[in-house]
Amino acid sequence: MNTYHHFFVAGLLTGLSLVYASTALADQMYQPQYQQQPDQQQYQQQYEQQPRERSYGEKIGKKALNGVVNIHTSFLEVPKAIINNTNAEGSNIVFGLVGGAIEGTLNTVARATAGVGDLTLFLLPTKAIVYPQYVWDDFYETNTRYGDIFRLDDDENPPVFELPK
Repeated sequence: MNTYHHFFVAGLLTGLSLVYASTALADQMYQPQYQQQPDQQQYQQQYEQQPRERSYGEKIGKKALNGVVNIHTSFLEVPKAIINNTNAEGSNIVFGLVGGAIEGTLNTVARATAGVGDLTLFLLPTKAIVYPQYVWDDFYETNTRYGDIFRLDDDENPPVFELPK
């Protein structure tokens, strides 16, 4: 098999997986959300925001999307670091430009690498490595940080069965 066919097959499988994950979520998005309620209290109880467990499809879809976005927007780490280092207390413009460029370049490589990892292993639903998840979140307030790698994205569910004590 030709080398180009390997890339084509890998890209095709990744694309089909992304399409399948998005179609699995489509029925949840298009269900009717509003019904006539005669009683205001019933209306409030029905539509209070309650945390719901995310499905496997939602988790892997979000992880694949994070990977693609982090790969393509990782270069924005350089201006973010320059701005944040220049505006830091006790800093000056020279340190902001030089230190920010170095820090931004390192964060660019790290965010792109984390994005490649997320996109490659998107079928394994793990927590995000990079905080903030997207480079534009908390752009002026937060510097980019990195967390644990390969921590499963478990919702705190009670166990199905507990052993007697």
